[in-house]
Amino acid sequence: MEEKVTKAIQDDYPDDFAWCYGCGRLNESGYHLRTGWIEEKTITIYTPRPEHSGGIPGFIYGGLLASLIDCHGTGSASMYLHRKNGNDIGDGVNPPRFVTGSLKVDFKHPTPFENH
Repeated sequence: MEEKVTKAIQDDYPDDFAWCYGCGRLNESGYHLRTGWIEEKTITIYTPRPEHSGGIPGFIYGGLLASLIDCHGTGSASMYLHRKNGNDIGDGVNPPRFVTGSLKVDFKHPTPFENH
């Protein structure tokens, strides 16, 4: 059974910060990536949709993978600092926000699109 993120840090971002294409809950066209805790680890689970195929049939678009890394990293940073400050997801306190200063992804192999 696939694990699920029931409480995600992105659910607590204020509306004016909830428009990211990767993880913004208010971006109707976005991926809606969600990052939460599973025990003491942060996790982002996402199942690509058919339109996320890349230039090679049967493989995932690399930009989606970069977005997943980007949003998981900033969401994890937010969760760690939020917890360090004595808060938790869903406690009504706006979590800190982070942005990615740099991201370099070296794709070693195409990522297969499961169920394709």
